[in-house]
Amino acid sequence: MTKNQQKRHSNKIILWVISVAILIFIVIPLIVISNVIDSYALVVKTARVDVNSAVKAKKVARQFRDDLYGYTANIQHSSLQLTENDINGIIALGMRGIKRLKGRVNVTPLGIKGAFTFELPNNPFGKYINFTGTIIPSQDGLNIHNVSLGNIELPGGLAVSLAEVLLNQMLTGKATGTKLVNSIDSITVDNSRLTLIYHTIPNIRQIFEETKERVKKIRDDLALLGDPKLVKLYYHKLCDFNKQGISFAGKTVPLGLYLNTAFSFAEKRSNVGKNPVDENKASLLALSIFLGTTNFNSIIGAIDKKTLRKCQPRGRKIVLNNRVDLRLHFIYSAGLKVISDSGISFTIGEYKELLDSQEGGSGFSFADLAADRSGIRFAEQAMDSFGAMHIQRMAAELIQKKVFFPSIAGFPEGMPQHLFEQRGGIEGDYYKKYLAMINERIENLPLYSSQY
Repeated sequence: MTKNQQKRHSNKIILWVISVAILIFIVIPLIVISNVIDSYALVVKTARVDVNSAVKAKKVARQFRDDLYGYTANIQHSSLQLTENDINGIIALGMRGIKRLKGRVNVTPLGIKGAFTFELPNNPFGKYINFTGTIIPSQDGLNIHNVSLGNIELPGGLAVSLAEVLLNQMLTGKATGTKLVNSIDSITVDNSRLTLIYHTIPNIRQIFEETKERVKKIRDDLALLGDPKLVKLYYHKLCDFNKQGISFAGKTVPLGLYLNTAFSFAEKRSNVGKNPVDENKASLLALSIFLGTTNFNSIIGAIDKKTLRKCQPRGRKIVLNNRVDLRLHFIYSAGLKVISDSGISFTIGEYKELLDSQEGGSGFSFADLAADRSGIRFAEQAMDSFGAMHIQRMAAELIQKKVFFPSIAGFPEGMPQHLFEQRGGIEGDYYKKYLAMINERIENLPLYSSQY
């Protein structure tokens, strides 16, 4: 082969490689995108959320946990009945925190069809991604008829196989995803009521615990929530403050003193070149563990067990607006904002209030919701690139609750379910009126109304 022939051969190989690369990384993704994205929304509205939705969601979650973990003694097979309204209520409750996602299910003797629509941010390809799937009633396990993503359709068997592969990769243990799918014995429908029969899986609790440990390792390796060492630094700062033994009548301590301690420390570190947003995130996470619940540490993994046992705010009644429950609502919501989305944080608050409104609960409380929304707004400000230093500069003023927490005067509390539902529930004008009042009072607080 001559040099010219070798050169032409090399050029052909290069062109072939470039063509394949263009096909793999440009043409095929564009074809997939054009078939997945639609110009119309398949689902435009979710079901109405009410107290029954919240109660049903809690019961279903508890039953699945108890059955799969084997808490229910001597029962090999379990049964769960759900109406179409039950399923759609649970879906609607879950999706209140995901503003762009809507979904509904239609339950008939011929099949259970689910449809979900995700509204995309502005882009040149389209506005929506529509997903549908149909489950056929069967006495022989899970039987999916088909699944579609936009214009792309998959046979049901292939969709189940892909789900199994994904779950097998996510969960520890041999073929755990396959076992979960196979744990479904039958799905039947009578009118619009679905009955699911399923059996327990041996050692499933251990598998979930091992999976949780694997997730923790990934979390720590990637530092998904920031540097755990930094969170630990702030936690020890709060511990040191708590040990100072500041005397208050009745051992009641305002939350603002702890906020002042954390954000004053954050300001000092920011003034020597540290990133203000990172410092504020660490302080909020430390506050969530110290003044909220150590369950936050299960997600963050910053504090060792010995330190958690040794350093607790024991003997102190730490309050917001002279109430412990409002402090907890505020801190939980601020912590959830750091590790999730503010919509999800607030939905959790709504969910708790809906449960409280049922018989035997403490009742629906707009004061609690004000604390939820205040915690989220505080975290939003702390993590904003422009507001991070502002909240640090105002650390000394955070001792006063009126700086960061609104008046709750006139907000109804202890409202029982029947009365809350009579006034329209969380979809009604009554709820929306007080929610607007909460947001307005928060935005008029000195922490947010003053200029950066």
